Amino acid sequence: MALFIKISKKIAEAPRIDFGDLFNASVEIFKKVWLQGFLLQLITIALSLPLVIFNFSILSESGLDTNSFDFVEKIVKDDAVVQELGSYTIIYYLLSIAVAIISTLLSFGFFRIIKQMDDGLNFQVSDFFYFFGNKRLKKSLLLILAYIGVALLAVLMCVLPIFYVMIPLMFVTPIFVFNPELTISEIFKSAFALGHKKWGITFAITILNIITLYILILFTCGLGSLFFGCFLQMPIYVLYKKIISFEDV
Repeated sequence: MALFIKISKKIAEAPRIDFGDLFNASVEIFKKVWLQGFLLQLITIALSLPLVIFNFSILSESGLDTNSFDFVEKIVKDDAVVQELGSYTIIYYLLSIAVAIISTLLSFGFFRIIKQMDDGLNFQVSDFFYFFGNKRLKKSLLLILAYIGVALLAVLMCVLPIFYVMIPLMFVTPIFVFNPELTISEIFKSAFALGHKKWGITFAITILNIITLYILILFTCGLGSLFFGCFLQMPIYVLYKKIISFEDV
């Protein structure tokens, strides 16, 4: 509780942050972790490959040609195909959920790596899997479920709430990673307080980075996402560092 009060006080007293300084600081952090970000992208792609293979295997085993005009008609009229595709679809979505959870756990580890590299510490690939440990996995999974619940609730309340909620949700990861002793409720309260306090600058730099990344992807035929995809996380880390910091918390 004392830690939550201290974080809340730091957020309430957050200094004004210049957009240019935030962007430059993000670039400096990116220079330190671009290789680790690249490895994270490769691991994520490797996790997604089984889903792609499974998807193609479903179509090949069902004997369906998705390019033909009678594709939908075959599915509707053939009960056996309907049942087969139904069971495959359930498995596919379960695998997709598992991959999404693993990817999120890896992103937790990546934020830890950002701080390590920022502090000049050594890096090991096993650091990505820090939150797969028994003591941390349960709370990580509960946090992911709460995250999904908040996001779904915002979506069900129509479009505008999700535009507001998406910024505070970005701060859930660093607050949890660097303050794992906080309760899930305290993590979300702190994330929403920080997101509300710095909503404008966070939204602006996120949109700028997304547009920049999109242009890089176009000019590099997709390779840009491998090397620069992690840059979207840098401003979130910098904002956390400048406002909450690591010294007293």
